[in-house]
Amino acid sequence: MNAELRERVCWPFETAGIALEALAREAGLSTRPAEILPPPPVPKNFGWRHVFGQWLHPASAQLGIESEGFEPIYGEVDDVVRAAAPALLTIYRDQQMSFVLLLRCERDRARVLTRDQTILEVPLEDVSEEVRHEEAVKVEPEVDALLEMSGLAQEKRAAARRAMLAARLDGLQLRQSFVLRTAPELSLWTHARRSRVPHAFFATLACHVAQYILGLAGWWVIGSAGLSGRFEPGWFAAWSLLLLSVVPFRMLELWWQGAFALRSGALLKQRLLQGTLNLHPDEVRTEGAGHHFGKVSESENVESLALSGGLLALLSTVDLTLAGFVLWKGAAGGPQVLALVCWLGLIGVLAVRHFRRQRAWAQKRIDVTHALLERMEGHRTRLAQEAPERWHVGEDELLSDYHGISERLDDSAALIASISRRGFLLVAFAALVPAFVFGSPSITALAISVGGILLASRALEDASQSFQTLTSAATSFEQIRDLLRAAMRKEPQGVLAHLPARGSDDRGKPLMDIRGLGFRYSEHHKPVLDGCDLQIRRGDRLLLEGASGSGKSTLAAILAGLRTPTEGLLLLDGIDRPSLGAVQWQRRITSAPQFHENHVFAGTFSMNLCLGGAWPAMPAEILRAEEICRELGLGPLIDRMPGGLGQMVGETGWQLSHGERSRLYIARTLIQDADLVVLDESFAALDPETLSVALRCVLRRADTLLVIAHP
Repeated sequence: MNAELRERVCWPFETAGIALEALAREAGLSTRPAEILPPPPVPKNFGWRHVFGQWLHPASAQLGIESEGFEPIYGEVDDVVRAAAPALLTIYRDQQMSFVLLLRCERDRARVLTRDQTILEVPLEDVSEEVRHEEAVKVEPEVDALLEMSGLAQEKRAAARRAMLAARLDGLQLRQSFVLRTAPELSLWTHARRSRVPHAFFATLACHVAQYILGLAGWWVIGSAGLSGRFEPGWFAAWSLLLLSVVPFRMLELWWQGAFALRSGALLKQRLLQGTLNLHPDEVRTEGAGHHFGKVSESENVESLALSGGLLALLSTVDLTLAGFVLWKGAAGGPQVLALVCWLGLIGVLAVRHFRRQRAWAQKRIDVTHALLERMEGHRTRLAQEAPERWHVGEDELLSDYHGISERLDDSAALIASISRRGFLLVAFAALVPAFVFGSPSITALAISVGGILLASRALEDASQSFQTLTSAATSFEQIRDLLRAAMRKEPQGVLAHLPARGSDDRGKPLMDIRGLGFRYSEHHKPVLDGCDLQIRRGDRLLLEGASGSGKSTLAAILAGLRTPTEGLLLLDGIDRPSLGAVQWQRRITSAPQFHENHVFAGTFSMNLCLGGAWPAMPAEILRAEEICRELGLGPLIDRMPGGLGQMVGETGWQLSHGERSRLYIARTLIQDADLVVLDESFAALDPETLSVALRCVLRRADTLLVIAHP
């Protein structure tokens, strides 16, 4: 990219707020006006992502969008950039940071938003070159020297240079860029519209109507020729052309059906994942493993059944409408249309009954799944604590109820299937009798009536199948409705772009003020905390002791922003949580919950350490994490593991002891370099010698500390 073009398309770092708003508006992600403060200065060390992220996430939330960072690999920049749009691509050249505002990519061309807010189309390779420049410039002299020594022809050097740079830097992570998306808390319709789901839906409908009309026109042509006795080549040619015209529309319909299913399925999965992440821990605990497993299976049913059943219901509605029009033009006219409407109403009544049975069956199935998983999980406990004659109490009754509900469900499904087509054929042909008794219909009218009956019977069969499918999807939807609602929850993002960093002269100043704090789990429960007052100053080292159930862990969760107090005032540096925002609050106060509420995930040791920051972590962050681990006495463990910090741990990897896990949780908290560190019984599993080592590390690393322990 030449200097003139670079000057047009690269937005300076200081204009990141204007760039973010312009890109969101031009990409159609946001029309919400917002006054965004400029980003903080870029730090010289590796923490720039942390500082910039503290500004970017609340700034994005002000616009009603979501931003997510990604680190492209050098050899995959073209593919990543092509798939990332719309995105803020980070450029680092001549010790200056800037952004390229990528709107979308089409083949090998990229559409970018220039500084004068016009859209410019540039080669994708030029954009990728700017993204790679920071790392490429470090080895370019070496590559150019080799090319000079090789004596390669000048016209071939550009391609050879790109290939050598790709081989030299392949696998290297580049500076973090940011992709923009619709905010998850917006409505499902908004997400569907921006994912172009309605576009695929109406395209499918249009293709289906077109092929249906062409099919009717074709049969009208051949029928007219047959009834009039004019079997001429032109009639057959017209009939053949009309039927052949159906083929491309059928292919387009199938293509758009696939696009609709893919877009809708992806959107549903995103919403369910977002809803799961938004669930409060208390909501997760109230239901057992079986109910959660059941919800997972029901979500699969919603995706497969609702998409297929919804399209089938729509297309069968179109078919029924056109079939009714054909019947109206036939010999019987109104009586046959009335028969069609009444029969459709009968199927609807049976479908309502089927839906009720389907709902009872789905709930009973989840109950059976829950009982099975709970018994499997507690099998050893039951063997040890329950009498043998009580091991299978209630199992037969549960299975018998499930069997009875399943039989009734199958009976209603069979009834709908049997009357939907065969029953209507009898009623529709019976409706032709008055036309013969009281009149003399023409052969053409009779042919139209028979054709309409056949079309309507096929459409009724499709409608009955769609009814059954949609009732199954509706009952499954009731099980996951809470997850979809949870996806729309909005955490307070705050109104402050960034706060000044703490300084050495801040020690002794108030950090957190708690006044009249209260918390209860529901209106029907007694308060867990009532009228708590506390002030924590910078540099304080506090020990909180109390009996089990006294509210220590609840207070820790409130301080860390994991729970919201039901009454009272909670201030951090004089700012409440809604003003500061959930993200910044949880970055400035970190907590290591109790052992049973903390987890080691199946992944590398370094990933488990750096969960609180951006991942993949920068090399400097990994080195700092290892330094903290060794200070906590985990050095022998790291040396013993074949992969070091890259060793897989968790359920499928290296197993950690109780004490090693406890220190991993402590390290995970200290790495985040927060203003306040809360450790909830984190030292309970450590022996005295290890406790002494870990405590020295914590006191050295944590600026302000609150330790919760039993007396």
